[in-house]
Amino acid sequence: MKRKTASLLNDPRRTRAALVMALAVIAAGSAAAETLDVNQQVSIAVAGEPPYTELKPDGTLSGAGPDIDRRSLELSGLKNFKGELIPYGAQIPAVQAKRVKVLSSGSLNIRPERCTQVNFAEPAICTSQAFLIRSDMAGKFKSYKDFAALGLKLGAGAGTLQAKDAMAAGVKKENVIPYPDTVSAVKMLQDKRIDAIALNDAGVIDMKKRSGDETLQVVMPIENTPIDCAAAAFNKDDTALRDAYNAGYKKLKDSGEYEKIMAKYGLESNYKLLASAKSAAEMCSPQ
Repeated sequence: MKRKTASLLNDPRRTRAALVMALAVIAAGSAAAETLDVNQQVSIAVAGEPPYTELKPDGTLSGAGPDIDRRSLELSGLKNFKGELIPYGAQIPAVQAKRVKVLSSGSLNIRPERCTQVNFAEPAICTSQAFLIRSDMAGKFKSYKDFAALGLKLGAGAGTLQAKDAMAAGVKKENVIPYPDTVSAVKMLQDKRIDAIALNDAGVIDMKKRSGDETLQVVMPIENTPIDCAAAAFNKDDTALRDAYNAGYKKLKDSGEYEKIMAKYGLESNYKLLASAKSAAEMCSPQ
């Protein structure tokens, strides 16, 4: 035994190999010892777009996205949550700078270019795009391309998918008018400062319902736009929290509670769209 040990020590190659193996074992043990801090405060960013996301005046999070987010994380042991109202265009920079922990699943659609900036959880809310229009605009356009050809003004949240898709279809940048919130957007439409609002389907329906204006009309889906799916998003370094979210989210769906949350906000049609959704990894892959 002594001679064999001495032989190992006298062989530089074997000594190096043994050292590498030992360090690997130590590193693996250290990684295994890392655990998620379930007592941490989890800040969830929302843009204020009912019925998907809303931050009440008293700071209470509401909407399908925050309900899904909280329950998914609660099912993985987390329990301390705080809402942050952040416009769409500022959400990714906020999570990159670690100002917030989570971008709500009711906020950003999964897109390959966004996947290079944040880590997405599995898709949670799938939607189609829609227009909200005045009656004088009825029948004039069904797509962004039609809208662009008419030279009309479109209300769309700054940095939203709708704004980007509209400009990609030819709507001039100066004709894409950002709005601070949905109430302001409807007022702009009624005052003819814009000719349509572009948003996801349920968002447009909710906007019309809350306005109480029966003359407003919904055009859905916008022709030549894809079915999109939103998901919670995390800082690239925060994989433990993302993985905990995904584990809790699976439990939420398996229990049937996810379906109840969607029904609570009148999003049964969106629930059905999820059945045909691809995985986050597939959606993040460039076509």
